[in-house]
Amino acid sequence: MNNGVLIEHLKKLHEVILEERRAAKALAVDRMLEMTEIKECLLKQMQPLVDSVDELTATEKDLAEAVNSENLRNAYFFLSALKWVRESMGFIGDKIYPECYGESGRVIKGRFSGTLLSGRV
Repeated sequence: MNNGVLIEHLKKLHEVILEERRAAKALAVDRMLEMTEIKECLLKQMQPLVDSVDELTATEKDLAEAVNSENLRNAYFFLSALKWVRESMGFIGDKIYPECYGESGRVIKGRFSGTLLSGRV
């Protein structure tokens, strides 16, 4: 009985991960956050099921690998997007804080930073 429930959860998780990516591409932040919450809930619901299974069936393994692959794909997509935002903010920061000269005659360049750009959020 648990196998059917686990398979359904894996299928749902796969769908949620794909929807999360679509929302991210569309810059639909509210929808993306909603999908992230659903994903977290599904993972919590799945934990007891996974703990009670001695060995996954071939179908479960295939679904789990697909979920893992799509989730990694999302992670790389989000990392690329964060890199792009950092580069964009750096470019904007260069325009906001132009180069100037300090007391020693060296070029001083202002830095644009924050918790979002540092990745500590």
